Amino acid sequence: MPSYEFFEHTADIGIRANGITLARAFEAAGLALTDLMTGGTAAGEGEKEIAFEIESIDIEGLLVGFLSELIYRFDTDGAVVTALHVTLESARRLQARATIEALDESRHGGGTPAKGVSYHMIEVVPGRDGSPCHVQVLIDV
Repeated sequence: MPSYEFFEHTADIGIRANGITLARAFEAAGLALTDLMTGGTAAGEGEKEIAFEIESIDIEGLLVGFLSELIYRFDTDGAVVTALHVTLESARRLQARATIEALDESRHGGGTPAKGVSYHMIEVVPGRDGSPCHVQVLIDV
């Protein structure tokens, strides 16, 4: 079960997500973003699977790129994520598979539109000594 919470920040909404690995924390952040954009109504089996890769200069850029890709797919393709699997190949590259369903305004229309992902206040913290990994990011709404 993904572990995340939202927090308010001026005109943005923050996401704090945890996982036993950074990949699981990225997944939790992605599902939190989907819940934000759909009002928490994206719980379903999904209709198909998509895959994509993100490359960046650092781990923070990977998080921003990953979440930005989910916003892009939601906005342009009407792809609502119902499940995620992230593989961090390195601090500069990830592969993701997402199970998606088509946007249905009658079911998914109660959320907050996301305009983008900010680097302001971003955190990517690997767990140490058995503690969970943690990511934090602000979503421009």
